[in-house]
Amino acid sequence: MRSALRSLARHPGFTTAGALTIALAVAGNTSIFAVLKALVLDPLPFKNPDQLVTLDVRSTRGFLISISIPNYRNWGRSSAFQSHAAAAGWGMTWTGRDQAQVVTQQAVLGDFFGTLGLTPYRGRGFGAAETEPGAEAITVLGYSFWRQHLGGDPDVVGQTLLLDQRPYVVVGVLPEGSGYPSAAVEAYVPMGSIPGLPWEDRGSSFGTRALARLAPGMTPELAQRDLDRITSNIEAEEGQAIAHPELRTLSDFYVRDLKRQAWVLMAAVGFVLLIAVANVGSLVLARGEDRRREIAVRAALGARQRELIRLLLTESLVLSFLGGILGTALALGAVRGLMPMLPAEIPQLLRDRVAVDGGVLLFTVAVTTVAGLLFGTLPALRAGRLELAPELREGTRGASGRQRWRSALVVTEVALSLVLLIGAGLMLKSLQNLRHTDKGFDAENVLTARTGLPDARYPTKESWLGFFDELLPRAAALPGVRTAALSLLLPLSNRSWEMGILPDNVPFDPMRRESVLYDIVSVDYFRAMGIPLLKGRGFTDSDRDGAPPVAIIDETMANNFWPGEDPIGKRVTWEVVEGSTHDPNQTPVYRTVVGVVKNVRHYELINPSRIQVYVPLHQTLRVSGTSLHVILKTDVNPTSMASSLRREVAALDPDVPLVAVRPLADYVDGDLAGSRVMSVLLATFGGVALLLAGVGIFGLVSYSVAQRSREIGIRMALGADAREVLGWIASLGLGLAATGVAIGGLAAAGLTRL
Repeated sequence: MRSALRSLARHPGFTTAGALTIALAVAGNTSIFAVLKALVLDPLPFKNPDQLVTLDVRSTRGFLISISIPNYRNWGRSSAFQSHAAAAGWGMTWTGRDQAQVVTQQAVLGDFFGTLGLTPYRGRGFGAAETEPGAEAITVLGYSFWRQHLGGDPDVVGQTLLLDQRPYVVVGVLPEGSGYPSAAVEAYVPMGSIPGLPWEDRGSSFGTRALARLAPGMTPELAQRDLDRITSNIEAEEGQAIAHPELRTLSDFYVRDLKRQAWVLMAAVGFVLLIAVANVGSLVLARGEDRRREIAVRAALGARQRELIRLLLTESLVLSFLGGILGTALALGAVRGLMPMLPAEIPQLLRDRVAVDGGVLLFTVAVTTVAGLLFGTLPALRAGRLELAPELREGTRGASGRQRWRSALVVTEVALSLVLLIGAGLMLKSLQNLRHTDKGFDAENVLTARTGLPDARYPTKESWLGFFDELLPRAAALPGVRTAALSLLLPLSNRSWEMGILPDNVPFDPMRRESVLYDIVSVDYFRAMGIPLLKGRGFTDSDRDGAPPVAIIDETMANNFWPGEDPIGKRVTWEVVEGSTHDPNQTPVYRTVVGVVKNVRHYELINPSRIQVYVPLHQTLRVSGTSLHVILKTDVNPTSMASSLRREVAALDPDVPLVAVRPLADYVDGDLAGSRVMSVLLATFGGVALLLAGVGIFGLVSYSVAQRSREIGIRMALGADAREVLGWIASLGLGLAATGVAIGGLAAAGLTRL
């Protein structure tokens, strides 16, 4: 070890170049592996997480949608589960302090805490029986909420919080870092404590996710078969087709498409590592040429072949670990820099775990060791096979073979660099395509915010509408505001409300309804959002209670439900929204389609739009706990209107919070974040790889010129001019680059097809 350090210290230029090259590769591999480990490799922070699954519904149009309460109850009867629960999140208004604020909450049904294996840090959770309709108003708090807002009060259990103007008794606090879907959830309440939910409507859901813990010995595949059996039995009993469940592991629910992206980035930094190894290997081979006589002398003085190989391998490993130490330091900064860039779709539960921890450091040690062995083995073996007599006579036999090895390494660098750059180019092209995708709305100069009204203070539909009827004209009158509107949903905000719908061209049967996005909007919503009206009319002030019920649909629904027909004048119905008593013999209430608007990409720009139906704000029942989005179309920078909007809301009611105040363009940018991060990282890795390849070509050409300086001198003495010599030198590098480009192009074409 001491000899290796002395040898490296005698050649600071070589040592610095090699260590920096390895450091760049190690930094990239360490930082990306930290993300991969947190997202994909580490188990979820729940008890026996491999036993946890989620239940969703695949709609007839192929979309995964949330589950209704009746379906949850039916599928929960499966013997494949030892326990199950359901949860739905929205906001509850917390008052009683200086300023009202929205609490991030999960309304839970069933054995929620038992299924996830969550044991409260203080107090207790609540069981399945305490979550049914008519449940007591009790709550379990998240650890961060308890610490930040209640000062970590040890006597918090038994205290009361005013949520939506209703007193909820605190019965427990979760441990630090625990929670579902993340530790950021601030309060858990029984679903049965919230009035007005569609408990009996199989076609209606409100973002409810079902969870289950598999019984011992049960697999997800066997559980899926049992759910299909239960569904088939229900269909046979009722004589109608119903939605079929789709079971996924909880890890798949969290990771979704992130797993593929993380592995792609890992492959990219793996390429960078190989390029770095090839680059340093080329440097070591070149240095080996200068040390051949030294090695021969050592051998002549009695050094055995094994000792020579060990000496050179030790030098390579020491060089690699010098780069590894520097790379680890760089990775610490890189991980901190990566955190703000991570897409919003990454759940907070996983985001919080990204760190350079012990497992990541072990990976770094392994990568550094492998790198040192890769770039050090070939030169060490070649040195161990030196023929002493020729080397001691300063012979040059074998130089052409060594040159071929260095050339092969440089060609490999160029080929791998090109693959990375082509991958980055394809990602950039995809990003550009997404940017120019027809979203169905105009996000420019639009400010959005969300506000909810407490049930206790606004108990009736009239009082609820009265607040918004006052707010809209005040907001519209603000200087710089062109249009003000309200909506239940907002594109790309990860908020949805799905309802079962049935057109009037089929017999009424709740079991056969299509699940669609249900949006409640004010008169000027389409104008504020820039959503084009394709047929018919928009909503007017006359679309109120007492007037004929109306709806506006999107073009996908028009084409799917009434292909080749004019949808204007057709009718659709919902069961719960129209206030029925869930009696299948009751005459349904139909809405008449008065307009068709352009499709809106609600969930993701990369996915097709969902079927969406809009109803007028003044013709819908108020759903308990519903918050609405306030939308301002402005002539100025929308963020400049935030304080003015807050003042108008506070002037009407200081206990009504206004949250998520941000431009609509931010939601679009957030949806593009994943593609943008992939593009930036791939382009960065490709640029680093190209730089390393360029350094490799420069080094090889420089070494070749130095080795052939005598030949160059003879050429010039025989009449060759400087231009010819420069052309010959350039051809050395261009030939290697061209070969690498050809191989890399073929490899990239193959990978693209995969």
